[in-house]
This record gives sequence, C-alpha cells and structure tokens, in this order.
Amino acid sequence: MDSTYLKGIIEEILYIWGEPIDINDLSKIIYDAEKSEIRRAIYEMMEERNENLSGLIIKKYENKYQFSTRSEHEKYISNIVKKSEKNLSNSSLETLSIIAYKQPITRAEIDKIRGVKSQSTIDSLLDKKLIRENGRLDKIGKPIIYVTTDLFLKYFNITSLDQLPKIDEEIVGELDED
Repeated sequence: MDSTYLKGIIEEILYIWGEPIDINDLSKIIYDAEKSEIRRAIYEMMEERNENLSGLIIKKYENKYQFSTRSEHEKYISNIVKKSEKNLSNSSLETLSIIAYKQPITRAEIDKIRGVKSQSTIDSLLDKKLIRENGRLDKIGKPIIYVTTDLFLKYFNITSLDQLPKIDEEIVGELDED
C-alpha cells in the first residue's frame, strides 16, 4: 500500500477513534496493510509532525497511539476547552501512587500500606477510569487485583510506567515488609 495513502487512513482513524488505539486494532481496520507497514507509517507520522511543529501530534501511551495537542499550546487551547475536574484528593493520590508502583495489588494490600480503609478511594479511582480491575487473586476470598490504565498515563502525561519518578529502594523494601 502506498505510504502517503496509508498515512491518510491512519490519520482519519486516529481523528475519528478519539481514544488511544493499538496496532492490532488498526490492522483489523486497515486489513489490507501489514502491521509492520502500519507501525512504520505511524512512526514516520510522529516524526513528521514533530519536525513540522504541527499542532496535532501523535502520542504513544504504552502500545497505543492517539492525536494530542502540544503541551506548549495549552495556554491557548485551555481557553476554548472546558476543563474537566482533574483534582485528586490526597487520599486518591496516595492510593493511586501505591497502585502505580506496586501493581498488580489488592485492596487489602493497599489498606495495609496506607493504614486505613481504601474502598471508597478505589471506587472513585475506578469511576475516573485511572485504575481498573485486572482479575482476581487465587487466594481465599478471591480478592480483586488493581492496575493503572492508559488514562492514568495520559492524566500524568507519561507514555509508560517506566517514566514514573524513581523512589528510594529502602522505602519500597519497607512497603514490602509491612
């Protein structure tokens, strides 16, 4: 498939899709192109948009791609886009941090680290789609396992969990001992 034609299709899909989309879903939609062609076209599009200082860039969140505006243009864009409630309470930030660094993790493990019950905070984070259930632990009671989502990455403007700030290994060890 012609590279320019493929890039046009990908651009239209990213625009219409709205949410982050992965190569597998793109290859199902663009069924007459190889995954490697699609991946190469996306990387070229990302480079071209960065080089040309295009207003819309393509951001990668883990293994998914989405159109985004440049962060340096936020002062202009924020005037026309109604901002959603982005504020998280201290307990939400604390719980979210624990989940981000210790995932997969159960509510009981979170409660033990925090020293308080976390169910309502977890419910709030689930409602905001910053975390999700990721199965159940094979233990008595089959507790739910929680992990962060792609929206978590987007919310904190990072592309993968590897970009989380490093924390002191001594602190991590203390959390594991509790």
